[in-house]
Amino acid sequence: MALAAKLAKLAAGAALGAMLALPAAARDIKIGHFGTPGTPFDDGVEYFISKVDELSGGRMTVKNFPSGQLGNEAQQIGALQGGLQEMLITSSTNLIKYNELFQVIDLPFAFADDAATDKVLLGDLGKEMLAGLDGSGMHGLMYMDNGFRDLSNSKHPIESLADFKGLTFRVIGAPVFIDTFSALGANPVPMPFPEVYTALETGTVDGQDNPLLTVRDMNFYEVQDYLTTSKHAYSTLVMLVSQPWWNSLSDEDKGILQEAADRTAVENRKVMRAAVADAKAFLADEAGLQISEFSPEALEEIRAAVAPVTEKLLTDKTRPLYEKMQAVLAE
Repeated sequence: MALAAKLAKLAAGAALGAMLALPAAARDIKIGHFGTPGTPFDDGVEYFISKVDELSGGRMTVKNFPSGQLGNEAQQIGALQGGLQEMLITSSTNLIKYNELFQVIDLPFAFADDAATDKVLLGDLGKEMLAGLDGSGMHGLMYMDNGFRDLSNSKHPIESLADFKGLTFRVIGAPVFIDTFSALGANPVPMPFPEVYTALETGTVDGQDNPLLTVRDMNFYEVQDYLTTSKHAYSTLVMLVSQPWWNSLSDEDKGILQEAADRTAVENRKVMRAAVADAKAFLADEAGLQISEFSPEALEEIRAAVAPVTEKLLTDKTRPLYEKMQAVLAE
């Protein structure tokens, strides 16, 4: 009996040792993000999870933690840097303090359309920006599409630079957004996102800027009458891994995660862009918003008005990248 107990104990110890000896990637990988379950964006995260499972033969498992379940951006970034959380998807805007190069993505009217964003972010310049995270405790795998930011308001259609004058817009409390709306002649009001609907409803602000999916899913159309597909700012998110954790992985496991991320980048763009088209149709046909866009002449005037914002925000480090980006987009 004593011998049997001893053998059982040794077997249990061996099993535990074998489990602990497994590479870190063979255990549960936590991926945090701020999307809502069941949305097209969250579907992209689930697609990534399925690709990791497929490519690793079930050896690597990723667990999805949406809606900020693992903490706010600062908390999750800190967890990545400390090796306590393996993965995070967050806005490139939240990463500018760790990698100044991401600032060029947020510059006003930096991209004309979806094709332009793909040309930059899915190419060598996108990789160069991701590499700028080196030394931050985070490693970037790829960019996920979150759509262009468009305008809505409750006063009148916005079709020219003059139409911005006197309107009050809720904006993200970052210099690029505050300066852009000021340059357009509007009154920017920085405000936390959860307060936006009430501010629109009560008339505290006249309008806001967000991707069309947000306008639909947050019911902003209930308190807004006019929509302009302005594409004045592009919203992208970065899929990150913890650098300490990444460094502990084998080359094979790194390759699996990178390939899964690359496949997800393509799938995410197809799904998100179809969803944006659906949202636009809903806002026009069912919600009844009046939708307008800028003529080429109006867009030229608006771009000229915000050009000083771009010039102000470019630095010695970001200007060379911005100039390379303009050259790529002109090809």
